[in-house]
Amino acid sequence: MPSLPRLLILTAAVLLAPGCRKIADTFFVVTAETDELCKAERGLTFSGDGTDTLTHTVIFPLGQMGTDLPEGHLETELRVRLFELDVMRGEVDLKEDLQVVKVSLRRRGATEFIRTLLEQENNASSQAFTPTRLVLRAVEAASVPELARDEQVEMVLEARTRRPLPAWTADLQVCASLRAEVHYFHLIY
Repeated sequence: MPSLPRLLILTAAVLLAPGCRKIADTFFVVTAETDELCKAERGLTFSGDGTDTLTHTVIFPLGQMGTDLPEGHLETELRVRLFELDVMRGEVDLKEDLQVVKVSLRRRGATEFIRTLLEQENNASSQAFTPTRLVLRAVEAASVPELARDEQVEMVLEARTRRPLPAWTADLQVCASLRAEVHYFHLIY
């Protein structure tokens, strides 16, 4: 019976052989997924400050999924399932007043964006805009490496308006799902 070190070396050699990499990745991958995480903010006030831009930052919770994952190469995908803004009070018509809306992602406290998650231009064919509601959904998941280890991220709403808007109040709801996959085969060899 071979000794344990010899057995480990032979096993590693077999797994490193050409064509065996896919087998190794199959056995040395951990996947974690959330169904849906949501955050609601009620009674947001957008001041009529005379500018043609709106911005609002949502602190979005990702939970503690990353703390349970083993160390290794982490791949993460975030999908925005719903980004909804409902006008509650004020003289605002989102269909007429908003020109372009963008939602970007950044780490908590950072100034640089990781990537843009949603971007929608308000044109005649757009169904995302009504007079009192904006509803956006991501078509595909966004790859955001290492994000699953963060407990919170910032989603930043930026909108360009066709005219300076008066003060208005809205409710906001954001729902997203997160999928993380850790490849830890490289820790073995």
